Amino acid sequence: MNMRRLLYLLCCFLVFATLPAHAQQSITVYVTVDWEGYNLAPDNIEAMQAFRTRFPHIPILQLLNPVYFVRPYANRESINASIQSTMLPSDAHGLHLHGWKSLMDYCKVPYQHQPSFADTDEQCIKGDCGYTVSLEYAYSTADLTQLVACSQDILVQQGFTKPTHFRAGGWQLGPKLTQALASNGFTWDSSRTAAELLTTRWEPNSSLIKMISALHPNSTPLEQPYLLTSTLEEYPNNASLADYTGTSQIIEMYTQLIKQRKTVMVLGFHQETAVDFSGRLAVAIPKMEAIAKAHDVQLIWAHY
Repeated sequence: MNMRRLLYLLCCFLVFATLPAHAQQSITVYVTVDWEGYNLAPDNIEAMQAFRTRFPHIPILQLLNPVYFVRPYANRESINASIQSTMLPSDAHGLHLHGWKSLMDYCKVPYQHQPSFADTDEQCIKGDCGYTVSLEYAYSTADLTQLVACSQDILVQQGFTKPTHFRAGGWQLGPKLTQALASNGFTWDSSRTAAELLTTRWEPNSSLIKMISALHPNSTPLEQPYLLTSTLEEYPNNASLADYTGTSQIIEMYTQLIKQRKTVMVLGFHQETAVDFSGRLAVAIPKMEAIAKAHDVQLIWAHY
């Protein structure tokens, strides 16, 4: 055996000798809450507080809607106190936007009342409206850039740090909103989801399912993070939200991700329906932890 061959074999031996005998599989789970902008009903706030008390080891990405603060006669101090009462020091906050007219008016963006992903008449006669208006389909890139910047400023004015995490209302993210986020310094988005996960509550031929299918073709519950732009990363909401997925479905998706050796799961619930649906996730969490332990998988609850 010549010297060159001997040195090559020696190098290979040293490389493999330094590798771990068994690299443990891991999965990182992101728990998120969408704040829709409807209300801050005490029963939902209390349900969130109870969830935090039960799972203090799980950080939550609180995706906040600034519209609460800008409606006429809003008691900003009380609103802020309600939000803060659901948060732990390990939590982070981001931005969640729906097309509320009151927010558009505050941010000086001309309000558009269509198209609606729920086929709702969003022309305001009194009160507020616009919740179901698709941001991506209704507004220009310039308008969305202004809306996002203004919304960040509102949260900063209320004592929050400038958000860089985002989810679009109704998962209505496309090229225009993507550009608006990148222009405003966002680095993390979770506005992509598989339309099939919503059919427990939405008809397959509904506008929401059609719009999401068009905006996010080929999205599946196994989808993993990827770059949207050079600075903005997409973390698909691949397990949707508990309003649409029951405990057994959450466990099934989690199990499939592990079987397929995927490394990221993104799930959560809505603040406005926490009293009804956060319990689904609360039941799933101990099962997820038990499955990870049984299969020697490292379950990491995401920190931000």
